[in-house]
Amino acid sequence: MTCQIKSRGLVRALQALIPTASIAILHERPWHSLTFNGAQICLSVALPITAAEQRSAVAQLLDDYEFSLPSQLVADIAITETAIFDGQFRLIIDALLLDD
Repeated sequence: MTCQIKSRGLVRALQALIPTASIAILHERPWHSLTFNGAQICLSVALPITAAEQRSAVAQLLDDYEFSLPSQLVADIAITETAIFDGQFRLIIDALLLDD
């Protein structure tokens, strides 16, 4: 399974979780340990500027949400940066997906 295919499920799940967001893949790369294979993914999530107060709500959702992705496990997901850019509130989300 290529990285592009691995990230699609996560993007769809996040889009369903945060329907007002515009989500783009910034980069993704294969990830391996001695026992697991997967992918590291970095996403840009843009929200309307009026939704800036949603940052903490989104962070709480990510902490508590149980992702259900076919053949994948979301091992780690977190907001790593926030900014206001081009009239939008932007979140950078880093995730580690493991092959199930």
